Amino acid sequence: MSGPPPGRGAPQTHPVTNTALDDAGRCLLSVAWNIRTGGPRADPYADAVRSRLRELCRSLGHATCRHAASHGTGDHVPLLRLADLAYEIDTLLLLVGTSLVPAPDRDRRRRNEIDTLVTGLDALAAAATAALEPACVPS
Repeated sequence: MSGPPPGRGAPQTHPVTNTALDDAGRCLLSVAWNIRTGGPRADPYADAVRSRLRELCRSLGHATCRHAASHGTGDHVPLLRLADLAYEIDTLLLLVGTSLVPAPDRDRRRRNEIDTLVTGLDALAAAATAALEPACVPS
Protein backbone atom coordinates (compact mmCIF):
# COMPACT_ATOMS: atom_id res chain seq x y z
CA MET A 1 0.00 0.00 0.00
CA SER A 2 1.37 3.37 -0.89
CA GLY A 3 0.46 6.89 0.12
CA PRO A 4 -0.06 8.52 3.48
CA PRO A 5 -1.46 6.61 6.43
CA PRO A 6 -5.27 6.73 6.59
CA GLY A 7 -6.55 9.96 8.06
CA ARG A 8 -3.19 11.74 7.95
CA GLY A 9 -3.47 13.66 4.69
CA ALA A 10 -0.78 14.00 2.05
CA PRO A 11 2.84 13.39 3.07
CA GLN A 12 4.83 16.54 3.61
CA THR A 13 7.51 17.10 1.01
CA HIS A 14 10.67 19.11 1.39
CA PRO A 15 12.17 21.04 -1.52
CA VAL A 16 15.28 19.47 -2.98
CA THR A 17 18.06 21.99 -2.66
CA ASN A 18 20.99 20.14 -4.11
CA THR A 19 22.03 20.75 -7.69
CA ALA A 20 24.58 19.25 -10.04
CA LEU A 21 26.98 21.92 -8.81
CA ASP A 22 26.33 21.05 -5.17
CA ASP A 23 26.85 17.37 -6.00
CA ALA A 24 30.17 18.23 -7.69
CA GLY A 25 31.29 20.12 -4.57
CA ARG A 26 30.38 17.18 -2.37
CA CYS A 27 32.21 14.85 -4.74
CA LEU A 28 35.37 16.95 -4.42
CA LEU A 29 35.03 16.87 -0.63
CA SER A 30 34.59 13.10 -0.71
CA VAL A 31 37.71 12.68 -2.85
CA ALA A 32 39.67 14.94 -0.47
CA TRP A 33 38.48 12.87 2.50
CA ASN A 34 39.42 9.56 0.84
CA ILE A 35 42.88 10.46 -0.42
CA ARG A 36 45.29 8.18 1.37
CA THR A 37 47.56 9.49 4.08
CA GLY A 38 50.92 8.08 5.05
CA GLY A 39 51.34 4.39 4.53
CA PRO A 40 53.76 1.61 5.32
CA ARG A 41 56.44 3.05 3.06
CA ALA A 42 57.27 6.71 3.48
CA ASP A 43 57.48 8.52 0.15
CA PRO A 44 57.96 12.29 0.42
CA TYR A 45 56.99 12.81 -3.23
CA ALA A 46 53.74 10.88 -2.88
CA ASP A 47 52.95 12.62 0.42
CA ALA A 48 53.50 16.05 -1.17
CA VAL A 49 51.31 15.24 -4.19
CA ARG A 50 48.56 13.81 -1.98
CA SER A 51 48.69 16.81 0.32
CA ARG A 52 48.28 19.11 -2.67
CA LEU A 53 45.40 17.04 -4.06
CA ARG A 54 43.69 16.96 -0.68
CA GLU A 55 43.95 20.72 -0.17
CA LEU A 56 42.87 21.52 -3.74
CA CYS A 57 39.83 19.22 -3.59
CA ARG A 58 38.88 20.40 -0.11
CA SER A 59 39.10 24.13 -0.88
CA LEU A 60 37.33 23.85 -4.24
CA GLY A 61 34.75 21.48 -2.77
CA HIS A 62 33.80 23.96 -0.04
CA ALA A 63 33.84 26.87 -2.52
CA THR A 64 31.62 24.92 -4.92
CA CYS A 65 29.08 24.08 -2.21
CA ARG A 66 29.00 27.74 -1.13
CA HIS A 67 28.52 28.86 -4.73
CA ALA A 68 25.76 26.29 -5.29
CA ALA A 69 23.96 27.43 -2.13
CA SER A 70 24.10 31.11 -3.05
CA HIS A 71 23.79 30.98 -6.85
CA GLY A 72 22.71 27.45 -7.71
CA THR A 73 24.15 27.54 -11.20
CA GLY A 74 27.45 26.87 -12.85
CA ASP A 75 29.30 24.33 -14.94
CA HIS A 76 29.89 21.26 -12.78
CA VAL A 77 31.80 19.23 -15.39
CA PRO A 78 35.29 20.77 -14.83
CA LEU A 79 34.87 20.17 -11.09
CA LEU A 80 34.01 16.52 -11.65
CA ARG A 81 36.98 16.16 -14.00
CA LEU A 82 39.23 17.52 -11.27
CA ALA A 83 37.78 15.08 -8.74
CA ASP A 84 38.30 12.23 -11.20
CA LEU A 85 41.90 13.25 -11.89
CA ALA A 86 42.71 13.57 -8.19
CA TYR A 87 41.31 10.09 -7.58
CA GLU A 88 43.30 8.67 -10.50
CA ILE A 89 46.57 10.22 -9.30
CA ASP A 90 46.00 8.93 -5.77
CA THR A 91 45.34 5.43 -7.10
CA LEU A 92 48.48 5.47 -9.25
CA LEU A 93 50.53 6.65 -6.26
CA LEU A 94 49.30 3.59 -4.40
CA LEU A 95 50.53 1.32 -7.18
CA VAL A 96 54.07 2.74 -7.23
CA GLY A 97 56.37 0.68 -5.07
CA THR A 98 53.72 -1.61 -3.61
CA SER A 99 54.08 -4.68 -5.82
CA LEU A 100 54.92 -8.08 -4.39
CA VAL A 101 57.89 -8.37 -6.74
CA PRO A 102 59.91 -5.17 -7.24
CA ALA A 103 59.59 -3.86 -10.78
CA PRO A 104 61.62 -0.65 -11.19
CA ASP A 105 60.66 -0.23 -14.86
CA ARG A 106 56.96 -0.43 -14.07
CA ASP A 107 57.33 1.97 -11.15
CA ARG A 108 59.25 4.41 -13.37
CA ARG A 109 56.48 4.22 -16.01
CA ARG A 110 53.81 4.87 -13.41
CA ARG A 111 55.81 7.73 -11.88
CA ASN A 112 56.12 9.32 -15.32
CA GLU A 113 52.38 8.98 -15.83
CA ILE A 114 51.76 10.56 -12.42
CA ASP A 115 54.10 13.44 -13.28
CA THR A 116 52.22 14.01 -16.55
CA LEU A 117 48.85 14.01 -14.77
CA VAL A 118 50.10 16.35 -12.03
CA THR A 119 51.38 18.73 -14.72
CA GLY A 120 47.87 18.90 -16.18
CA LEU A 121 46.38 19.42 -12.73
CA ASP A 122 46.98 23.18 -12.73
CA ALA A 123 45.13 23.72 -16.01
CA LEU A 124 42.23 21.60 -14.83
CA ALA A 125 42.14 23.40 -11.47
CA ALA A 126 42.01 26.73 -13.32
CA ALA A 127 39.09 25.50 -15.44
CA ALA A 128 37.31 24.25 -12.32
CA THR A 129 37.91 27.55 -10.55
CA ALA A 130 36.61 29.46 -13.58
CA ALA A 131 33.31 27.62 -13.17
CA LEU A 132 32.84 29.53 -9.91
CA GLU A 133 32.72 33.21 -9.19
CA PRO A 134 36.08 34.54 -7.99
CA ALA A 135 34.57 35.63 -4.69
CA CYS A 136 33.79 32.01 -3.79
CA VAL A 137 37.29 30.64 -4.27
CA PRO A 138 39.75 31.08 -1.39
CA SER A 139 43.02 32.70 -2.38
